This record gives sequence, structure tokens and C-alpha cells, in this order.
Amino acid sequence: MYIKIRVTSRALSVGKTPFELWTGKKPNVSHMRVFGSTCWVVLPKRHIDGKFGDKMAKGVFISFPDDSKAYEVILDDGKVVKKRSVVFAERNVTEVAEAAEELAGDEDVEVETGWRSASDGKAEDADSDDKDEKHEDRSEKAADDNQGCGSSPDTLRRSGRARRPPVEGWRPVSLLAHEAPTTYVQALQRRESAEWQIARDEEMEAIRKNKTWRLTDCPASRRVLKGKWVYKVKNELEKNANNTTRHKARLCFMGNRQIKVLDFNETLLPVAKFTTVRCILAMTAADGWKLHQMDVKRAFLIGDLDEEVYMEKPDSYVDPTYPEKVCRLLQALYGLKQAPKMWYAKLDDFLKSQGFDNIDPDACVYLHMNDGEIIIVLVYVDELLSVSSSLAALYKTKDALHRQFEMKDLGEAKVILGLEIWHDKALGTLKLSHGKYAAQLLETFGMAECNPINPPLEVGLQLVKADESDNALPYREAVGSQMYLMVGTRPDLAFAIWKLNLFVSCYGKKHWAAIKRVIRYVKG
Repeated sequence: MYIKIRVTSRALSVGKTPFELWTGKKPNVSHMRVFGSTCWVVLPKRHIDGKFGDKMAKGVFISFPDDSKAYEVILDDGKVVKKRSVVFAERNVTEVAEAAEELAGDEDVEVETGWRSASDGKAEDADSDDKDEKHEDRSEKAADDNQGCGSSPDTLRRSGRARRPPVEGWRPVSLLAHEAPTTYVQALQRRESAEWQIARDEEMEAIRKNKTWRLTDCPASRRVLKGKWVYKVKNELEKNANNTTRHKARLCFMGNRQIKVLDFNETLLPVAKFTTVRCILAMTAADGWKLHQMDVKRAFLIGDLDEEVYMEKPDSYVDPTYPEKVCRLLQALYGLKQAPKMWYAKLDDFLKSQGFDNIDPDACVYLHMNDGEIIIVLVYVDELLSVSSSLAALYKTKDALHRQFEMKDLGEAKVILGLEIWHDKALGTLKLSHGKYAAQLLETFGMAECNPINPPLEVGLQLVKADESDNALPYREAVGSQMYLMVGTRPDLAFAIWKLNLFVSCYGKKHWAAIKRVIRYVKG
């Protein structure tokens, strides 16, 4: 009926529409749209899930309501609504995105478009209560003015706000290193191919020096697994406080294809707890102890292998004399499931032979006392933190480790596990920071240019489990990354991370908005 009275009819010989004959005015049809066309309904601010929530809801245009000048739209979730602020698919993608940003930012839009939950399949109407009717009258008056001047009631006002360029999407990159090639072919194609070749040669030289394998014929009854080159660009802080970049290449055994009992038994590798690290650092600051750091080179290549394991020869290092032979592993290799356990067992035996004892309950802290001198060695995989009340005793322990293992002496501890350390001996203070880690976290999730906010969680925030997790959102990665930050240096994040960690198996856009707010808090 809405359309019939606004078009000509054969029953009327005067060539006028029923609307014109009744009102004396020609009808404005510029606001009419094609039935069944795709459109987006602009949501009022109070129904947007935070700053990063959807500002529009997709639907299909179905009719013009008789009692208002809005559009009747059925949304993708089945709800039927009557709204004025609707953007139709006649626009291109860029214009639709701009319209969403502008309308969502206008205060007038929320007045014009009320929003209530629809139930029982009934249409949701913005004109249901007295308050909304007043706004509707004001909106209809504005729409009539638009019709009189020949413009469309859904014409968008242009905002004067400065727009930020779109932030790049999230990419799952490491928080502690730059991007590196992921395959052997990529490494050959990069500009740094010469550096990667040097890194591979160094790795193979260490493997030959360590006698990691021997070439043998492939037994018919044994499985032969593959190896893979893994690359990493590592930033290091030298003794003179200058940042350096080092290219590292590791030949890794594809342990994901190993079978328990057949290829390995135990894989346990204990590591020092962050609580222990902070406790040792506090004792260092309070008593004026010496704090040094060492790094074990190719730690996972040191352990002796008990099981019988075979591997194919690595890329570009095939012996032309024996092309058909395979590698029988004699010692551990990166990626081998039992390699961490074997390395720790060898280090544990050596430290105990030097008079060190384990400190319970943390199995990765070793204590040695001799003539009133205290020496503590804290182990985290292949990083060793040495603390002593005597510099001479500290150097003696480091010399013993150098003779047994191939080590890199980093001098006074500056960075460990991404934790930056500033030790002021004159004032007797020791400061810890995760500043670089936090900056990389912001960059990883595309929020390096975001505005800081406080507090980390919205006051009165109520979260419920989603029916189904949105796997397109990196929610688990964001929670885990900030949990590492919380355990290290940011206990103020404890409550927020605890609460958001409850939904890592059932999260949605509201949960994602909440974790992004925590990331903004980290920047502040």
C-alpha cells in the first residue's frame, strides 16, 4: 500500500498519484529501495560491544512500515527491526565502512534509532514508548524537510573527525624476535641468504664436532623421520649496552612424528619458576651480590641418546659418497622429544659433581657453600643465571662450566627471559622491566598506536560463556601473552587476566573487546 499510493495508476486518468491527489504534493520516492536488497542497520552506541565491537548489523530489506518513515529489515539472526539509519548495498565497500564510522560516532543517531531485544519473532520497533515517540516526531519532521528539498532521508552527514588509517590485522608472530623465514626455500630467496647460509654452516659444524650422528644403512624394521631447518633473528644486548642482531639456524628433528615407547619414554624438563627468579634477584640487590649470565650453546645437542632413532640427511648437506645412507642419532637434536630431559640430566650430573645441591622444591636452582662463600646457579633451559657473594668464586664456577660445555659468557645480567634488568650497585637497587616485551605485544596485536586506558577492565563488566568460540579472534594468544607479562613484572594485571582466562574455551566479540582493553591498559 505504501508504494501503490505513490505511483500512477490506470484508474486515474489525470496522470497523478493517489498521494498527490490527496495531499496536493508530489511524493518523494528517492528514499525507496529494492525489496530483498542487502543492507546494514547502524547500531546505537549503547548496543556496541566496546570500542572495537560491530557498529552495524547485516540484514535484508523487506518492506516500508505504514506507521513510520523507517525501513523494515530482517537481520541475519532472524530479528525484524524498523530503523531509519540503514546503509544499503548500493554503496561500495569503502562508502559502507565510512558510513558505519560516521553514523556510529554521531550522537543524533542514537536518538533517532532506539534498539530493544526482539522476542517471539515480533518486529522490533523504535517507536514503542513515549520517549522514543518524541524523538520519532522530531526525526519525521527532519525527514519531511529533506523530502521538501529533494534529498533522501537516509543521506549521511559527513563527520569532521580526523580518521586514523586502518590497523593491520593480527599476525601470529613471536613476541621476542623479528620475523624470519619458515622454510629452507624462503631462506634461499631472502636478501639475507648469505647470513642464513653462514648460520646453517655453523650449526652443521657444531653437529659434526659433537658427533651427533653417524651415517648408516636404513634398517627395514625402523622408522626414518625427517629434519627441518628453523630460523630466528635474535636481538642481543652486549656488554657495552649496544643492541645487536644475530641470525640463528637450527636443524630440528621432527619430533611430532615420534611414537611414545617406540621412539621415546620420558620428556620432562624442569625449569626455574618466575617466583624463584625474582627472589634471587631481590637477594642480589639486598646483599650486594654479583649477578652474571651465561648461555649454553646448542644445549639440546649435548645429551646422550639411549633410544635408537634415525633421520634423513638435512637439505643441502647430503654426502655425495653415501647418498642412500641415513643418520643414526647418537646424541640429542633439537625437536627430539627426549632432548630436553637428556640435556638437563647431563647438566644436573655435572653441577652435583662440583659440589652443588638442589634447592627444593625448585629443582632448577643449585646452591654451593664453601668457606662462607655462597654460589647459586639458576637454570632455565639453556640460560644460566649465576649469583655469588664472591667474584672469585663466581669466576671459578664459570670456568668449570666453560671447560665442560660450550658456553657464551654474557657478563653481568642485562636481559633474561625477556626480563630487562638494571642493577645500580651504588644505590643498592635492582629494577625489572618488560618494556620491550610489552611494546612487541602491542605491535603483534595491531595496537601500537592505541590510546592508553585505565582501569584494565570496565567497571561492572559482566561476561558469560559464548555458545561457540569465534576462532577468527586471537583471544587465547592475547590472554597467554599477557599472562607471561603478569607473572613476570605486572601483578596489577592479575585479576583481569584471571577473569578473562575463564573464557578461553568459549569466547566471543565481547570477550575480545575486554582483552583489547587490557592491552590498552598495558600501554599506559
